Amino acid sequence: MRKVSISSMSLLICICLFWLPPSTQQRTEDTSKGQTKARKGTRMKMQVQVTGDGSPIVLVPGGLTGWLSWEPHAERLSLNRKVVRVQLLNVEYGLDNRPLPSDYSVKTESHALAASLDELGFNKPLDLVAWSYGAAVTLDYALDHPDRVRSLTLIEPPALWLLQAKGPLDNDTKRAVDLLQTLHGEITEGKLEQFLQAVGFLQQGQTARGLPQWPLWVRYRQSLRNSPAVVEHTDDPARLRAFQQPVLLVKGTGSAKFLHQIIDTLATYFPHAQIAEMPAGHAPQIVSIDRFLEKLRLFQASAEQK
Repeated sequence: MRKVSISSMSLLICICLFWLPPSTQQRTEDTSKGQTKARKGTRMKMQVQVTGDGSPIVLVPGGLTGWLSWEPHAERLSLNRKVVRVQLLNVEYGLDNRPLPSDYSVKTESHALAASLDELGFNKPLDLVAWSYGAAVTLDYALDHPDRVRSLTLIEPPALWLLQAKGPLDNDTKRAVDLLQTLHGEITEGKLEQFLQAVGFLQQGQTARGLPQWPLWVRYRQSLRNSPAVVEHTDDPARLRAFQQPVLLVKGTGSAKFLHQIIDTLATYFPHAQIAEMPAGHAPQIVSIDRFLEKLRLFQASAEQK
């Protein structure tokens, strides 16, 4: 059974998901309108919001509620940094209840991230921080564009291809893979709850329906149509060995076993990686926000000195 304080996790995730937008006194740019409609001959781009001034940091969200999860972090980081929050395509499409493109993949998101960052005109390597599905997307982006990365922070990416490259999957991981492959078409509330259980938001046997954030999760549930793309994505572990930038790998105590296995395996491949574990479950950067931001500050400061 997963050991995680659900009461504290529920409270803090709820606070995060319903966080008010950053102060209007902060400098804010919104380049989100009309960017991701698939037109022939055009590059898809993610919605982007920019707050603050200073050294840029890019926050890539998870694949359920998207950039809402980064709002409290952006508010604090933007006091002395330019914070770029992006919205994953699958979340935007899910909120609009539009089907994903027929050729949708992790690469679709990775290329859209590249197009959005290109449009912002950054000419120096960036600090990238990403969670869950967004971390899988950002990992792909970083491996494609290592020269554009100053530091990389990944919070529990579902990089299942890395476990598959090691050999046969264990039974727990197989069950997670089987579930992800069913998450397409209409995402029911039952499928949503199974997903929350599988990735470590809930304790064994606990129901999500009584949690205060359940109505918001229900609203965003069509975002999970991206899930088969997680299973279908493949890559070469040799690309991890070639990545020379510093990497911070974060896992949450009590999260899904297969997500911890991915973090531990990534650490064996990246030449310059460190692991941090903190409470709780699949949302350590939310539940342990103070600890996470301090760890992130120290990690990025050490990257700057190298």
